[in-house]
Amino acid sequence: MMNRTAFIKFGGTNSFLLHSLSSFQFSTHTASLHSNVSSFIHKITNLNDALKLFDEMSHRQPLPSVVKFNQLLTVVNKMKHFSSSLDLFKQMCSLGVPLDKYSISIAIKCCCQLHRTKDGFALLGCCFRRAISPNVYIYNALLDGLVLEGRTLEAEMLFKKLIKKKLCEPDVVMYSTMIKGLCKFGNNVTAIALLRLMEQKHCEPSIVTYSTIIDSLCKDKMIDDAFKLFKEMVYDKRILPDVITYTSLICGLCNMGRWDEASKMLNKGVPTLSQGWAGAPHEKIFFSVIFCKKF
Repeated sequence: MMNRTAFIKFGGTNSFLLHSLSSFQFSTHTASLHSNVSSFIHKITNLNDALKLFDEMSHRQPLPSVVKFNQLLTVVNKMKHFSSSLDLFKQMCSLGVPLDKYSISIAIKCCCQLHRTKDGFALLGCCFRRAISPNVYIYNALLDGLVLEGRTLEAEMLFKKLIKKKLCEPDVVMYSTMIKGLCKFGNNVTAIALLRLMEQKHCEPSIVTYSTIIDSLCKDKMIDDAFKLFKEMVYDKRILPDVITYTSLICGLCNMGRWDEASKMLNKGVPTLSQGWAGAPHEKIFFSVIFCKKF
């Protein structure tokens, strides 16, 4: 459908708004354009919608706040269009939008997800030049980028530097990212030690934290250690396991030839903390077991 041009009058001035009526059922009466940007962002369902809205925002005078641009970039990131999000960030810079730490953290995440961590660190330098104090989200993105590129040693050095110089307080995401990097190379002992450090620092581990280590233990045929950690997660931490946790454990049993235990676990279904075992296993678990039996 052809784009149509609409003129909206508010506050005594005419504001130009170019939009696609097929993508958005925009209300053009009552509230001002700037207050409606957030509602428009929530209606975005694909990249094309996001690009059209960015184009509209870039034509408004005055420009919407950096918060609105950040919200739009976040939506694009959630759709995993990292290259497009980075392009929009560059356009923000050209438009003269005053960047903040959240804008830069989004751009850094894009770089790191695209395996361009070197560019991510260049943007970190931009933070310092602009007197913007990097937050935990920025450092999380950089650590994740290093881990994705297999640069775990560099990630470990950065992690230690952050703690030693108290540049930021590590959160569960940062710990889990480091644990993922360690497990990637089978360094389960250090990963578990980091899990214990989390407890000492009163940082509660998540299902991702535990599942990452459990999966690594299973792959290294340390199935009994994996179940020990599994029981700790469920009964001590009261964290409900997910399909990823069960896939790892059942595949681990299958790979060890412990078919009866795998079968019993599969037939029990998925547990709940209050009711015990209930429900049917996820199809991913079935396919994993079939794969194990075949190979």
